[in-house]
Amino acid sequence: MKNRLAKLIQEKSVIVCYKIFFVLMFIFLGIGLWKWKNLPPELPLFYSLPRSSDQLGTPFALLLLPMISLFLFALNLIFAALIYEKSKLASDILTITGLIASLLLLMTYIKIIFLVT
Repeated sequence: MKNRLAKLIQEKSVIVCYKIFFVLMFIFLGIGLWKWKNLPPELPLFYSLPRSSDQLGTPFALLLLPMISLFLFALNLIFAALIYEKSKLASDILTITGLIASLLLLMTYIKIIFLVT
């Protein structure tokens, strides 16, 4: 597994995805630190639930978004490493999909934070 991951990391497209992902994570961190003091005690996080107090979460629940982003990117990277030698295209698609999921979660994070502050 370690060798497969090392081979995957040497590819240019994966390196670019890594760099963009780390920038996205720094944006998560920067916006979170910048707006943390201004966040109300309850935030609208769970939009799929019926309209009530069930939709609300604490500011710490907002940290689920960067954690999910990190988990999805890492999971896609592991799957990409497993299939890298068989299908480089599918491996690239998995890596880019993880990056797109992280970008969408960042957009959701920013939207929620700027909605309530």
